[in-house]
Amino acid sequence: MPFRQMFSLILLLSALGIAPPFGLRTATAEPPFAAETPQIVVKKALTVLERGAKEYPEHRQCFACHHQTLPLLAHREAERLKIERKPEFEASTLEFVDASFRGKIADLNAGEGIGGKGLTVGYGLWTFRLGNHPADDLTRAMVAYLLKTQAEDGHWGLHSIRPPSEESVAFATVLAAAGIAHFADESQHADRDLAVEKARNWLRTAVRPLHKDRVARAWGWKLLGGSEEERDAARNALFESQQPDGGWRQTDELPSDAYASGTALYALMETGVTSDHPAVRRGVAFLSRTQKPDGSWHVVTRAKPVQVFFDNGDPHGKDQFISLMATGWAAAAIARGAAADPTP
Repeated sequence: MPFRQMFSLILLLSALGIAPPFGLRTATAEPPFAAETPQIVVKKALTVLERGAKEYPEHRQCFACHHQTLPLLAHREAERLKIERKPEFEASTLEFVDASFRGKIADLNAGEGIGGKGLTVGYGLWTFRLGNHPADDLTRAMVAYLLKTQAEDGHWGLHSIRPPSEESVAFATVLAAAGIAHFADESQHADRDLAVEKARNWLRTAVRPLHKDRVARAWGWKLLGGSEEERDAARNALFESQQPDGGWRQTDELPSDAYASGTALYALMETGVTSDHPAVRRGVAFLSRTQKPDGSWHVVTRAKPVQVFFDNGDPHGKDQFISLMATGWAAAAIARGAAADPTP
């Protein structure tokens, strides 16, 4: 049975109070699956993400991965479920990101003056990649910044430690190296090849104790290349850390949540894990049944504030920024995991 039909059957059986088949139960009883179809779950999430992205420029003019990158990622992945694209929303998001970075071209070319350092620039280039932004003087300057700020051993450091979105040096390194690989112009090709190879070598040997590090290891295989043995090791690390409820945890002390689960599922499917794989089925089910009625997922922040808090009007009060990121990751993972073809 195709996975989309299987998934719909599981949801229907659960709504009727019938235990799900297919060996998905564990020794610990799990909450029932959500009654909505994947399309409805994703559409509800997109409403939250789109509203948040539209409100953000009313409060800040600086790029933010939680209000630009993740909403755009979710919209792109939603196309797999035949959910209609919104070109105006995508265009306005890209225009905002372009304007945010374009005023800093001199700093970018000098390799200085960018809050969030390589992680911010890496997320910016990923946003451009998602939106099919053409290579131009801005992307060249962003690549120049990354080339100038790469450590000698191949990684990119962090501006601060604010878990879970800003704590993994490995994730920052994957984003930065992938941005260089995609957007370097002809004059930067030699430096590009050296930088990507250094990043790849660093990722092979670096200690990776965090969940986000394991995600980076898998996603890095897809974006930067590697052997089948490296791919399998990266997948297995995520398979082994999946919890009995079908989700993943940020740390061993925390319960499963949408941020850890969405990132893990997305990285696994980026390596070619198919939608009918048990880990994907269980992960999508976990995310579907833990969505809030308003379409969001709630993740409690662990980051110490470095800026004065502002209320963007998103769900979950002072947890709203990490929750919006989690909503983006979760929607993207469900859209891909419930699609007939989840391949990159």
